[in-house]
Amino acid sequence: MKTISIYIIMCMFFLFGSTDLAAGVSTDRQAQSQAETDKSSIRRFVLVVGANNGGRGRVKLQYAVADAKSVLKVMEDMGGVAPDDCRLLIEPNKDTLFWEMKRLRERIERVKANHRRVEAIVYYSGHSDENHILLGKDKVSYEELRDEIKNMEADVRIAILDSCASGAFTRLKGGKKTAPFLVDTAYDMKGYAFMTSSSSDEASQESDRLKGSFFTHYLISGLRGAADMTQDGKITLNEAYQFAFRETLQKTEKTVSGPQHPNVNIQMSGKGDVVMTDVRRSSALLRVNENVSGKLFIHDLKNLLVAELNKAPGRYIELGLEEGKYRVINIVDGDNKVYESRVHLKNGKTVELDMTQFKTAEKIDAVARGDLKYQERRRVFKKRGKKINFFGAYVSKYTRAYDKSALMAGVHMGLTFNKSFSFGFAGYANTHDFPLGHPVYWGLILEYAVPSRSFFNLKFGALVGSGEEYLLDRQFGIVEPQVGVTFNISRLFNISTGVSYRFTSVDNSVFSPLSWCFSFRLGK
Repeated sequence: MKTISIYIIMCMFFLFGSTDLAAGVSTDRQAQSQAETDKSSIRRFVLVVGANNGGRGRVKLQYAVADAKSVLKVMEDMGGVAPDDCRLLIEPNKDTLFWEMKRLRERIERVKANHRRVEAIVYYSGHSDENHILLGKDKVSYEELRDEIKNMEADVRIAILDSCASGAFTRLKGGKKTAPFLVDTAYDMKGYAFMTSSSSDEASQESDRLKGSFFTHYLISGLRGAADMTQDGKITLNEAYQFAFRETLQKTEKTVSGPQHPNVNIQMSGKGDVVMTDVRRSSALLRVNENVSGKLFIHDLKNLLVAELNKAPGRYIELGLEEGKYRVINIVDGDNKVYESRVHLKNGKTVELDMTQFKTAEKIDAVARGDLKYQERRRVFKKRGKKINFFGAYVSKYTRAYDKSALMAGVHMGLTFNKSFSFGFAGYANTHDFPLGHPVYWGLILEYAVPSRSFFNLKFGALVGSGEEYLLDRQFGIVEPQVGVTFNISRLFNISTGVSYRFTSVDNSVFSPLSWCFSFRLGK
């Protein structure tokens, strides 16, 4: 009996002991496998900076911060960047920027040994001059920024600057232009690349139509798939740059500031090219088939132009986009028509788009090319007559009547079309010697406010009507042109000042022709 008990105990020992041993071996193998996986993987860090404020004396940008957010979004969606490895800075000062870059450098040092390759991408959108990027009151020299990036121990370091005169950043000592990389997904490139939106003596331009800068808009379009010349679903650094260069230059050739030439300087060794994005990693895919060709403009439900490209016939292209509904505009060279299609993209799905799904549409201003001021005028005239608002104003005119100083008080009321043209009624009366000896006049007014994005804008107008001079018991005709400046206090309230000159059908015994005007106006 004792022998049997000992036998059972020994069996249980070997049974459970071997199980624990197997579990331990399995755990060790899993840890080793994970370590090997990490060692063979690529770790990518992204630091994105957006700064609309370039300091005193510089016009505040409209879309620099929005551009930075868009770049971060596409790198998270398709660039293989984990959320914990992304950092967005909005309107930072110099100390904040360098603190974040130091933090990034330290993180790279900690993880470098655990990965086959570590990559760092730094993107900046904002103001700059020939020597610095401008962060509000602070200046960061290109040399300081370049040294910070070069001192990172990442295998691949990529800096992208979308700012005026940023080309100076690429021509500091140590950088030179190189031939394009060979496209090879099995790349082992090491080194750095600096990409800028313009040359050292050029302005980087924003566009109201794009709701962003030209360069970043086309860079993002390329990263989402428009730059995929090899149709392998992966966008390399060279493909993205070539697409952004070509489209930015083409679209800025006729703008007010002139052509904008993106630059790239590369110092890398090894083979292949750096893969920036993988289109198939996106949440939804739009596959444009071979029978579609020409210019393609893809708008979301907010009518924001999210991607733009010129597609050649006979080849398909895949674009990685977010889930949602989109409007696709197609313009074919040599065809006087515009085609439109609506698509609904869903997560994890690929939607096919071919020419049979397009319908003929009216030409729209969203695809206009050329001078920005011309485009703005087209946009204003297109909407004119559709946005009609009521306005009312109190107006004072300081002049002379009966050879005495006089204050003419009056009112304007009428309709404004698209914040530019105003049409309505005006009436004035002399506030002195009321009601006797009291000249009054009235008539129709027509005004035009020059469209402007600034705090003030010019205004031109004229009154055509008639008046009555009670003391002499006579009536007269009057034409009164006026020019002035309007200060836009808010969307619904502005103050104007200017001068007017009266032409009357009677002699000057009633009015001196020149007046100084001041008004308060409610309404758009």
